Amino acid sequence: MRRTTCGGGSVAQDTKTTSTQSPRYDFLPIVHRKPVRFPKGERLAVMIYVNIEHAPFGSTAPAHAVYPGTMQFSPDILNHGWRDYGNRVGLWRIMDAMDRHGYRGTVNLQSDVCREYPLIIREGNDRKWEWGAQGDNNTSVTTLMSEDQERAFIQKNVRIIEDATGMHPKGWLSWALAESFHTPDLLAEAGIEYVSNYTHDELPVPMRVKHGSLLTMPYTLEINDVPAIMVKGTSAEVFGRMIKDQFDVLYEEGKERPRIMSISVHPFISGHPFRMKHIEPALKYIASHADVWLTTGADINDWYRAHYLT
Repeated sequence: MRRTTCGGGSVAQDTKTTSTQSPRYDFLPIVHRKPVRFPKGERLAVMIYVNIEHAPFGSTAPAHAVYPGTMQFSPDILNHGWRDYGNRVGLWRIMDAMDRHGYRGTVNLQSDVCREYPLIIREGNDRKWEWGAQGDNNTSVTTLMSEDQERAFIQKNVRIIEDATGMHPKGWLSWALAESFHTPDLLAEAGIEYVSNYTHDELPVPMRVKHGSLLTMPYTLEINDVPAIMVKGTSAEVFGRMIKDQFDVLYEEGKERPRIMSISVHPFISGHPFRMKHIEPALKYIASHADVWLTTGADINDWYRAHYLT
């Protein structure tokens, strides 16, 4: 046994105890790492995850329910229409706002979108948006699959997205950020270079995988419209202020230690007019600052691999 200090006191610690930290990466606080340097010396990299999904008509999957009260109905028109609004209307309002202020999307794309909404793929390609993979739709949960089933599922969806977009996905986000113990290995095996399931850091973190290499890419459950708005009931005005406040703190910290700020939006939530009234000014505010890199997960991945992955 040895004793270590903890908050001014001391605690007994068994040196033989096996750590229950993740076996995929080491614990290294951000303040103990050598500061990174972005391509043009920027203080802060800002990326917007746009989650573009497909809700199959007639599905009663809980993941599709914005309002659970009608889930027992088939078809559940209330929830289907709520989600359908995102791809028919909300996404285009978000696209316009991002265009006006110089942002490109990092898309967490469900592969069914490629079949159902080819216009979305065309418009995203015109804007040079990044296409990452997010399974097929919200009815498939990889944690319920065998290893072989999950391998086939990942490879199938990566292939569909590559065929439809002309871009091999570099990023992956699982539904509900859920993984099996095999997921990181299977992602690297399929040529995925970063995973956004981990909300544990403000910089990429190398993961241990059986073959190849895989990074975690900063994702957020705080500046994310599902937990903030749909779960916690945050108002549109407050959500816009949260984006600005998050930026202000990270921008100040970035003078000494550059970091990454992510924003996560879902078109069927953030794409409504009364919400974009407050979200767009926050995006404009960020873009008005010097030394900010408005970028995508793929570009961050390429920069990190070129300069910091050994």
